[in-house]
Amino acid sequence: MIVSMAVVFPWGNVCAETLSPVQEIVVDTLDVTMLGNNDGNRILIEKNVDLKGRVCKLSSGKTLVFKGGVIKNGTLKGSMTRIESKGKAFDKVTIKGSWNVPYISTRLFVNLDYINSLRDVFALANPKVKNVIIIEGGHYQVKARKNKDACLTLTDNTELILNGNIQIVPNEFPRYDIIRVKGRNIAIRGKGAIIGDKHTHKGEEGEWGMGVLFHGAINSSIQDVTIKDCWGDCIYVGGKSRDVLIEKCTLDHGRRQGISVTKADSVVIRDCKISNVSGTRPEYAIDLEPNANDTVDNVLIDNVEVVNCEGGILALKGLKSEKTTIGSVVIRNCSLSALSKYPIRLKRSQSALVEKCTINASNERPSIYSSDVNQITIRDNIINIEESIVASVKNKVKGFVGKDIYKPIKVVRTTRKIVKNNKIVEKQ
Repeated sequence: MIVSMAVVFPWGNVCAETLSPVQEIVVDTLDVTMLGNNDGNRILIEKNVDLKGRVCKLSSGKTLVFKGGVIKNGTLKGSMTRIESKGKAFDKVTIKGSWNVPYISTRLFVNLDYINSLRDVFALANPKVKNVIIIEGGHYQVKARKNKDACLTLTDNTELILNGNIQIVPNEFPRYDIIRVKGRNIAIRGKGAIIGDKHTHKGEEGEWGMGVLFHGAINSSIQDVTIKDCWGDCIYVGGKSRDVLIEKCTLDHGRRQGISVTKADSVVIRDCKISNVSGTRPEYAIDLEPNANDTVDNVLIDNVEVVNCEGGILALKGLKSEKTTIGSVVIRNCSLSALSKYPIRLKRSQSALVEKCTINASNERPSIYSSDVNQITIRDNIINIEESIVASVKNKVKGFVGKDIYKPIKVVRTTRKIVKNNKIVEKQ
């Protein structure tokens, strides 16, 4: 039974309902002296308000106006609530409900040193409002609560400006996302970093600890951010994403991949540096590999530098019997090398173009290897080779492309092949 009653608190009178086992304070639209003076739909916060662990549920359409005080030590549940503040507003407050705050900054919070504090910052965003979330410089810890958990989630119409570092607390879970991007018109940019637990992970199972997961993301992007030390991939694009831009990012020490694309259309990866990918297969800087019954199409990889990774760029459709598709793939202006695998490996795609790339060749395998690609064009590339294998490729007309044990470019089982204007350069 719910009993309505008037309650007198040390900080003022408020109309409340007593709920068990959790007490919820409901701010009345007429009597809001608990938080501050009522000025129509505006609640003026002029001194510190200590919720003392309670839940404060705001009436619809209110505006919290901070004029010298903060709200602390409890939970605020908004109802399309607005905020007006030129300084701090919250101190150890859990944010719930719906909010109408176009510009959200960590500067609204007195203290964000506690684990998962950024969830309270992100909770002020609303997919129905065009939000900008600003993470100021600093170090913020996030923690996955269970397997397959997203530590932080961005939804529709949100721009995240990341100037601080977000680091996950080491866990034992096979699968998690530090940031999950799910929805339309989402952008991440800034000079900050997202840091995984590759070197401190507590478990041994799984390969899906992602730095940033684009899942069903449409017209979304990530720019300028550093992502490193991920248990799985630095960036994963799947869930039928469309029109995704990955630009000017630095991706370092991904355990499985730098970037994976598994179910997406129109993905641009441009002006990125990917390094030190190693730990569990496939171990490529970029892997275009649709899952069963999925499609990857219209992918542009432009001006990407790959350094010290086990493999460079892989586009791999599954077995012929699997209902998967890789459509158009364009790789241009890239600088590539590979420690133990192919710098570029294309298999079972509909069409591919590799042009104007510079590749440091391996002694053991082709620099560009294409098989079962319907239409393949390889042109205007430079392949740097070791002196020890120069003799085997001196005949650039007949020996440059072929099926021998070592050829700089190997193309097999194709319907249409154009290979021209590629150059071999002996490493100095």
